[in-house]
Amino acid sequence: MEATKNTLQFQQATPNDTAHLRSLAHQSEAHWGYGEAFMDTFDRTFNITEQFIRENPVYVSWDHENAIAFWGLKRDGGGWELEYFYISEQCLGKGYGKQMWNHLTDWCRRRSIPEFYFVTSPQAIGFYEKMGAKQDGMWRSSIDGRSIPHFIYNDKQPHPSKT
Repeated sequence: MEATKNTLQFQQATPNDTAHLRSLAHQSEAHWGYGEAFMDTFDRTFNITEQFIRENPVYVSWDHENAIAFWGLKRDGGGWELEYFYISEQCLGKGYGKQMWNHLTDWCRRRSIPEFYFVTSPQAIGFYEKMGAKQDGMWRSSIDGRSIPHFIYNDKQPHPSKT
């Protein structure tokens, strides 16, 4: 992403992008200061796979050869779950997360997907609330068993990310 550009461009990810997306997810998750044991478990049990990319909508933004942001949704029963939403440290605090969120929600709107749910790190609560998601409880982390926030986003609710 060149310094003069302020807009992220997204394209559908391919299985060939897996290593780049895994690296970005690892770096983004590590940003929150999790220890080595947590990150090892994260890499083994949660990180994105070629199969996930083949079977689900995954979109990525690139800075030359480097993935700098990506999101991925999956069907879960009759609903949708936001499984991945990662952005590089160099993009934090510059409005790129909001752009990625808008890309995700626009994609959903065009496909008549009015809502999805997700879990997140406690440090990201403020961002998702600003984007119009509502925390509806706490769940157990599949990585380390700690309590983590569970959110739902419903496009029918007014959300400040579009204002």
